[in-house]
Amino acid sequence: MKLSTWIIIIIVIGLMGGIGIPSVFAHSPPYFEIKTSKDILRFCEFFYDEYIFLGADTLAEQHSNFPNLRACGILYNHVAWKSTHVGRDIVLIAEIEKYLGDAGYIKERHIKNSEKIPAWIKNDAKMWVRGEVTDTLFAFGIKTMLENHILNPSLENNDRNCNENKICVEKLDFIKYSYTNRYGQEITEKYTVDAINIDEIIMKSERISRDGKETTSISVNNDGMISTNKKCCVINKFMFLTPINIGDMISEDLKVVGETLYEFNSKAHQVWIAQNAKKTDTLIIDKKSGVVFSDSHKEIGTTIIWEKVELKDTNIFERKYISTQLLIPKWFKTITMWLVDDLISESEYLNATENLLERGIIRI
Repeated sequence: MKLSTWIIIIIVIGLMGGIGIPSVFAHSPPYFEIKTSKDILRFCEFFYDEYIFLGADTLAEQHSNFPNLRACGILYNHVAWKSTHVGRDIVLIAEIEKYLGDAGYIKERHIKNSEKIPAWIKNDAKMWVRGEVTDTLFAFGIKTMLENHILNPSLENNDRNCNENKICVEKLDFIKYSYTNRYGQEITEKYTVDAINIDEIIMKSERISRDGKETTSISVNNDGMISTNKKCCVINKFMFLTPINIGDMISEDLKVVGETLYEFNSKAHQVWIAQNAKKTDTLIIDKKSGVVFSDSHKEIGTTIIWEKVELKDTNIFERKYISTQLLIPKWFKTITMWLVDDLISESEYLNATENLLERGIIRI
């Protein structure tokens, strides 16, 4: 075999290794049995790399079922965290117990259904009132009470403007993709919602390539499929109906095969990975909105050719009906302080919190 042929093979293999599912930070926590302060320290050490990668707020969103992450936020900012001194663990364990209490108290932090506010949530509330923890950390307690049905607000009138069996978009929502074809031609295409009808969504498509700019109107059905010929557009399916679950067939030949994190505009998103049966098409799909982040296509022939469409810009994630916008008014600290000082009962506090959640004054 000629040397030039070997060089071509090596280059192709190198390209294959560099293209595929995005390299993202995926962290699957094992089960932690939390019985002592030392257990919490080990727990926090496990999550530290993810904290550095995602930041405190995103880490909290990803693992809201781990209430002990509140303690981790305190430890990560402690002067002893990066110390190599032999007494480092003793100092950090003392810091944990300063805020969370002794081992007997710590074991109660994984709550089950209850009609009362757990002691650890009241303790977090006290710290929040004193300014010792952030709104995000305090919000963990409210989220946990929602998940465990201690709080039971009626959220029928929320900010979502979505209908069942219909993708959730509003007029002027836009999604912009870029694409480089096998000939090296760069194409960008921006889809903007122009009108929403009963059976279809009309979108304006602005396509820019070396041939110039072309503007057309396309029709999208209620589940996000572009109704016109596939050749019209950079991507023929830019949004899927949610919720989506692992193992779902989201089209005739696309199955959800995994999940991971995907970084877009410096923020990590929880995403689904979907592939066709031959594994020649791979889609990365946002879990909350159903928006397609990327669509990779592999064509197998004499040589393997990769084509990839990537999301470049959108205002979809700025919408309240898709993005989770944390909002806790400062004056809610006064109500929380009344609870901490036993000036109101737990039931009164829960009723007040439910009312504020229902009215959208508090968003968790």
